[in-house]
Amino acid sequence: MTTSWKQLGLLIALALCAYLVPISTNAAWILLAPCAAWISFLAGRHVASLLHGVLAFAAGTLAAALTLVFSSHVSLLTFALNILTGLVLFALLPWWIGRSRRNTVLFRDQEREHAVVQAELRERARIAEAMHDQLGHDLALLALSASGLQVTVEKGSEAYAQASRIREQADASIDHLHQIIGVLHDPDQQAPLDPAVESIDRLLERARANGMDISYEHDGGKSSSLSADGASALLNQVVQEALTNAAKYAPNQPVSIKLDTRTSTAVLRIANSLAGDFPEPRPGATGLASLRRALDAAGGSLQITQAAGRFELLARVPLGKQHRPSPVSHAPVMKTSRHLMIAVPILAVAAIAAGLYLLQDATYRATALSPADFQQLQPGMSRQEVSRFVTAKGLDEPLPVIRESSPAANAECRYYAAKTGVLDLGSEMFRLCFTDDILVSADHLYPAS
Repeated sequence: MTTSWKQLGLLIALALCAYLVPISTNAAWILLAPCAAWISFLAGRHVASLLHGVLAFAAGTLAAALTLVFSSHVSLLTFALNILTGLVLFALLPWWIGRSRRNTVLFRDQEREHAVVQAELRERARIAEAMHDQLGHDLALLALSASGLQVTVEKGSEAYAQASRIREQADASIDHLHQIIGVLHDPDQQAPLDPAVESIDRLLERARANGMDISYEHDGGKSSSLSADGASALLNQVVQEALTNAAKYAPNQPVSIKLDTRTSTAVLRIANSLAGDFPEPRPGATGLASLRRALDAAGGSLQITQAAGRFELLARVPLGKQHRPSPVSHAPVMKTSRHLMIAVPILAVAAIAAGLYLLQDATYRATALSPADFQQLQPGMSRQEVSRFVTAKGLDEPLPVIRESSPAANAECRYYAAKTGVLDLGSEMFRLCFTDDILVSADHLYPAS
């Protein structure tokens, strides 16, 4: 309720500014113009509705226009100048600047909120993907254990059937994991979260305990000597994914692992034989794809070879400190709107300047007489001779600031602005008086001091 009354008060103040600025006198402008500009800016900054602001301007402008039209001693030029300069420059433009500022602040708040939400969603997806890798590995080992149990018991027995069901359930669980992670997975994600994986020796120990035949060679020292940095995590992730696939698709085949860390780039080669053709990737499976993205992000590479009944995975991982890629920057959604907010005030000022110039040019053509042409006029000339030098219609009365003496009796007088060009803003005037279409006087009039 407080906010509503505050906005209502600002709208009333905005309408008063639109009314008072065009009709104010020169003395009132000293205080009114800056106050109107500040109030208009506040109205644009805090009033939420664009329509309400426009209606307030329309009400104030209409009232000011009616006041100027029905006021005495106000010419069309004065009316246009007051409306254009007073209303637009000291009310409309400050209001537009305030509204542009409001929209910018609101957009930045929405952008920050959107960034936070997107970061949370990406973090959840990456955590889910890391959990998928670990659970998929564990389920694959569970299926491998069930397969080993089938070999040790009599075929057709209850124990054999139970082992088959365990293996089938493990396979189905892996499929469900793929489907769930497929929903959460972000295809634009640069690199997955570094999973809290076990060491290579621990991975191999658990896999062997579940019946896998694994040979492991490490040139450059024991795997446990690798520092717990990004390179070590990536190597562990590669081994885990390779063992998971081997347990899944070639459960009874030996696996060969060779790791070379003698240079600045670790080379990990994992191979196993295939009992048949390598199966097609399952829908939603993200293991190898995630692994490739992680290696690419770290400056490494992943190469997969399937030939002659053999599956081989070759990974290269730079050793040392791993650099995360900088977050992808998103272009501002409201870029065009921001440019429009900046362009509108500039275009408005340009339009006002062009309008004032055209108005001044029309006034000059209708009321001005150059001093050079005035010098050619002499009393006694006929109106037709005078028309060769005077083409403007002139005014019936002088400007209020002009001081003049009484013209000749029974003379018809016309008043002209004494200007050398369109941009001459002087207030001097010429007075031409005729009697029976004969020029009887040509006077140069000056403003009152």
